[in-house]
This record gives sequence, C-alpha cells and structure tokens, in this order.
Amino acid sequence: MNEEFFKGHFPGAPVMPGVLIVEAMAQTGGILVLNTVPDPENYLTFFMKMDKVKFKQKVVPGDTLIFKCSLITPIRRGICHMQGYAYSNGKLCAEAELMAQISKVK
Repeated sequence: MNEEFFKGHFPGAPVMPGVLIVEAMAQTGGILVLNTVPDPENYLTFFMKMDKVKFKQKVVPGDTLIFKCSLITPIRRGICHMQGYAYSNGKLCAEAELMAQISKVK
C-alpha cells in the first residue's frame, strides 16, 4: 500500500477515492481525443463537465484499473462528448459521461 491517499481513505479499510478514478478516466479520454488530430502535440484538452458519474464497485489496494473511453458523438467545433468506464478484476467499478474541448496551442 504505497499510495498516500489510501492511508486516510479509510483507515483500516482503504478504498481508492472516486475523484481519483474519475480523474484517471478523464485523462484517458484526453488521450482519446488527442489521437483524433494529426498533430496532438499542438493541442490541449480542457474538461468542461462530467455527468452521470456512477461508482459501482470499490477499488482497493492491489486492484488494477482498466479504462475504456469512446466518443458518444463526433467532435464538433472542438467539443468532445465521451463515455468512460473503469474496470477492476473484470467488473465495472465506475462510469461517467465526459465533455471536453480541445484547443490549439497558440
């Protein structure tokens, strides 16, 4: 149990904080959308909102998380609408709809 956040969340019964699961999901979504542009090094991803966030299964020390994200709709005017899932031990542990904007670095 090397991660500091496990020590206080919760003492004696460590669980990965949901906010960190959703953050990792959002970062996975950011990689997805940057893979849609020919020069991803010239873009930044800014998350605008998260909806329908659900936690289905707890994540404990030793679990491995697998993230899957897909576009719900095609990217329009830089707006990306995605569905994200987090799995642990083959079970769905979290899901969310994510919206982000990609912007070219000036």
